[in-house]
Amino acid sequence: MTGEVETREAPVLPRLETGVPGLDTVLSGGLPVGRTCLVTGSPGTGKTTLGSQLAFHHAAAGGRVVVATLVSETHDLMLANLRGFRFFDPTLVGDRVHYLNLFDALVEEGLDGVVASIRRVLRDTGASLLIIDGAAAIEDVAASRIALRRFAQQLQAQAAVLSATTVLLTGHGRDELGILGAHVDGVLVLANELMGARHERHLEVLKLRGGQHVTGIHQFTISGNGLTVFPRLESVAGAYRPPEAPQERSGLGTGVPGLDAMLGGGLLPLSSTLVMGTPGAGKTLLGLSFLMEGANRGERGLMAGFHETEPDLIATAAGIGLDLRRAVEAGLIRILWHPPLELSADAWAWRLLAGVSEHRPHRVFVDAITDIQRFIASPQRMPTYAAALTNELRAREATALIAAEIDAYVDDQLVVPVPAASATMDNGILLRQVELRSSLRRLVSVLKVRQLGSDPAIREFVVGDQGIAVSGPFATSSGLLTGRGTEGSPSGDDAP
Repeated sequence: MTGEVETREAPVLPRLETGVPGLDTVLSGGLPVGRTCLVTGSPGTGKTTLGSQLAFHHAAAGGRVVVATLVSETHDLMLANLRGFRFFDPTLVGDRVHYLNLFDALVEEGLDGVVASIRRVLRDTGASLLIIDGAAAIEDVAASRIALRRFAQQLQAQAAVLSATTVLLTGHGRDELGILGAHVDGVLVLANELMGARHERHLEVLKLRGGQHVTGIHQFTISGNGLTVFPRLESVAGAYRPPEAPQERSGLGTGVPGLDAMLGGGLLPLSSTLVMGTPGAGKTLLGLSFLMEGANRGERGLMAGFHETEPDLIATAAGIGLDLRRAVEAGLIRILWHPPLELSADAWAWRLLAGVSEHRPHRVFVDAITDIQRFIASPQRMPTYAAALTNELRAREATALIAAEIDAYVDDQLVVPVPAASATMDNGILLRQVELRSSLRRLVSVLKVRQLGSDPAIREFVVGDQGIAVSGPFATSSGLLTGRGTEGSPSGDDAP
């Protein structure tokens, strides 16, 4: 005996993959094999669709499934409803997916008859996955709470002995889980909640014995592919922030030489930059210049936008002398467009990251993060969401330029559109329009730059058919950052 305490890692239960995109990430690999889980939610939340998706994925992978029903809906009608989903394969029905109606056994023989019927069909088919739809009916016929507890224990013991993972589908809400919820090994809650004038589908794992899972609420959708779960971005992404880029590496040009000089030589590789500005200040033009500067050097770029489509952006870029069409046709720049309607912040983020993983761009331009911010219900979430997004882009070796729109043209103070999230960015640039002498003047200022020295001056810039040109300091006395410029000698008159 050495006196040292021996430590052993807890055994990890094998998992059964669900085949539902995103769900296995939330479940940290899938459902525990040989255990019993409960999927609950009000009518219309997607429980039966989820159970069918699990069944046909497992069967397509070579497993055998029993789908037992305790509902009045006939199997023919259930199968007819599944024909609209791409996961449904009618050739598997009767071969690897077996349907069993337990309603008569429940009414005539009670809970013992249900257990006996399940045991018999599992042994006959060799099924390793059991789906029981309409499990709420079990509680309706239970003679007592003790009888219901006994049924739950028998079901669990049977699943363990036969190595059959069991999933119960019930219409109870999360506050009505009762005895079944207490005795099963896992509980998944589906919800379809009204958010303003639209519905959002949410999934939550209340518990999952025998392994870790991702807590909290995650959005999901139902389409022709079945359920797709979008894990809450910051819960599974962005935890690792790669090291800072070496200072000796040269900065990446923005395509605007005057701005590069203000930034101390450009943007550090793998950094994130927030570009704030009022509508029409030039955020999109700067982003296009940033991407085209990379394309001219043979670097891939990706733009994720919400307002201008690809043809619109090509025309906009041509107006300042940038041949975006050539870069797109050459495969150097890819444009991801999504209208800012009925957005899911997490769904958009995962689609962006999938596009980044596929295209592997050196430069990414997001226009604009404020379009996403409107669909995040809790303002407290925005800083962690933005940090997760920028860290993931950095981990994928992309330098990010992220636009944010300032709604007010003139204000008493500079209002940052994403105040807490902006602190997570490496650099900050402000584009502003100010009215002087009955005309609008565009101004640019560098609010912060990490690791490099920057020019503190507020400078005027102009947009022409040859791009963006930055001139000398704008020589008004004060108020430029808020859009309330005080009359003075503007750049181009008395200023250098």
